[in-house]
Amino acid sequence: MPREAPAPRRSSLTPFYVILGLVAVALIGLLATKTRHSTQAGANERVAVTLTPDQLQRVHGISLGRADAPITIYEFADFQCPHCAQFAAFIEPLIRQNLVDTGKARYVFYEFPLAFKWSWLSARAGRCANEQGKFWDFHGLIFARQQQWAFEQDAAAQFTEYAKTIPGIDADKFEQCVRSDRFQKEVSESLQLGQSLGVGGTPTLFVNGRKIDPLPGSYSEFDAQVRRIAPDAFAGSPAAAPAAPATPGDTAGKVTGQSTQQ
Repeated sequence: MPREAPAPRRSSLTPFYVILGLVAVALIGLLATKTRHSTQAGANERVAVTLTPDQLQRVHGISLGRADAPITIYEFADFQCPHCAQFAAFIEPLIRQNLVDTGKARYVFYEFPLAFKWSWLSARAGRCANEQGKFWDFHGLIFARQQQWAFEQDAAAQFTEYAKTIPGIDADKFEQCVRSDRFQKEVSESLQLGQSLGVGGTPTLFVNGRKIDPLPGSYSEFDAQVRRIAPDAFAGSPAAAPAAPATPGDTAGKVTGQSTQQ
């Protein structure tokens, strides 16, 4: 009488392979989610760059003023840095009015993103605006409304809304740029330049290559330091009037500190 074939034995490794397959599916899903989120929000991190000293000298900031001005001012800043927002509100406009607009100085802005939530995205957004010749318009808006966008879940959307209020900007083109990884490399190079110069916090200022330390708390303090560094640029020009003393608890017109790199 023929014997029945034995039933196939179940491998003891079957549960292991099932679990392994489930883990692989979960990882693929996680990666897809992260990729989709990155695409939606825009790149918000640095990329690895290694520049030689000669290459560092050629890192481009975003400038205002005459290229042949006797004074060159570098600012390293983070759009989400509260002290940078104070500086942009109270001191920078006076620098532009008294030094840049009069032909005495060229002002160059460099990104130095710190560890705030949207430091990198906002830095790239500034470059996206600059691509259309609207950096300084965007710069003013983003600093003035820092407390509005700093805690947004989708800061790219908020930046796009700001861009729509700037005359002459193509908001769709701007949004596509912000939601991509455009200018990651340029912002990373700007950060490396700052680090090579000893920048450890924001805002940090250099005048004709000299680091201004400590950071001036008012325009009159800054003006006095600039006159010591470049006296020939001020021949016959009166010194800036000292700022009125602040009342206790009042920081209007004063920059009270510096945000440091984490």
